[in-house]
Amino acid sequence: MTIMAWTFSKRCRTALKQGKLKVSLPSSSRIRIWKTFEAFDEVFYEATETGFNYNVTLLERVFERLKEELGVEILLAFPESGEGQKPAPSGFQGFALRGNYPPYLLDALEVCYIVIFDEGRRSAYQTKLNEIFEEGDLPWRMAEGKIFPIDSAYIQEEITGRAHELLREVGFTGALTEFEKARVALIDGDGQAAIQNANLAIESTVKGILRIERAKLGSLYRHLVIAG
Repeated sequence: MTIMAWTFSKRCRTALKQGKLKVSLPSSSRIRIWKTFEAFDEVFYEATETGFNYNVTLLERVFERLKEELGVEILLAFPESGEGQKPAPSGFQGFALRGNYPPYLLDALEVCYIVIFDEGRRSAYQTKLNEIFEEGDLPWRMAEGKIFPIDSAYIQEEITGRAHELLREVGFTGALTEFEKARVALIDGDGQAAIQNANLAIESTVKGILRIERAKLGSLYRHLVIAG
């Protein structure tokens, strides 16, 4: 039985639905993505329980796994003649080049990472994708097989804002002050101060969780591990 993956469109469902996160992939980047898929394709030789031998490609596995993850029988793409026409059921190549819902293509990229078994090939695949994202000025990066937005506005609202809210709610005033200092330092371009204050905010948060007023850093983290 296949274990379902927490792919991009699932992780970011709320932000996508609310329009806080938008995915747009230009044709040139889609072409490079498809060529990357092709470059990492390979053939697997398998057999059924009855002994029937057959071949399956990595891309065939990716496409079927993607549909399984999304819970759909078909994936849609705009016809080659242009996006002005209604999307229709498509194979993997058409979906990659002209799919009507770009977040699903990011899902496909993550599924491909999962299907590639060799760690060296996985690393090379991820490096290639990040190269495509960077050279195309796209606000996405893959890390450990997961694609994340690097758009500053999204990070500010969805991640930084939420962290600030949680610290305030639980009353970790010391951690909140240090967190705010880290944010200001980051905005001012003072990376060293941002890192220092961020570390202090983490330390204060751990102290608050463990209800410890004073402890050396090593001892503090040992207490945290023991506390589970």
